[in-house]
Amino acid sequence: MKKISIVLVILWMGVIFYFSNQPATVSTIQSNKVIHALDKISEDSVLGNILHILYKSKGASFIIRKSAHMVSYAMLAVLSFIMVYAHKSHIRKSFIYGFLITFLYSITDEIHQLFIPGRAGMIQDVLIDSLGAVIGLSLITLIYKLIIRKNK
Repeated sequence: MKKISIVLVILWMGVIFYFSNQPATVSTIQSNKVIHALDKISEDSVLGNILHILYKSKGASFIIRKSAHMVSYAMLAVLSFIMVYAHKSHIRKSFIYGFLITFLYSITDEIHQLFIPGRAGMIQDVLIDSLGAVIGLSLITLIYKLIIRKNK
């Protein structure tokens, strides 16, 4: 489990790097594909109406992009937590180190984006990534605590 968890963290960092390494035009096309798919949700539903309004106002692009940041970094944080836990078996240390790994990777990712055409390294994205990390870490911590409590 220890080696697999390390490989999964590195692979996920590679996935994040791959998407961050794409020029803004490619990234916009991908975001628009997601937006178009979401816009096809029935307008008869409340969610469909909200998504349609967002789509028409161009607010959907911002939400999709920032949600992708949060989800990507929540996943990295969860994988980092599992990796640290596999080595330390301590929830608090796993949370802290998982956050630090994710936070530091987010900073390097934003610096990396400074060199990609049309992209910009943004402090607000580090904050959004960090929020995603905290959400992911909170969920995995809760799950681990419930498992431990159940096994006692």
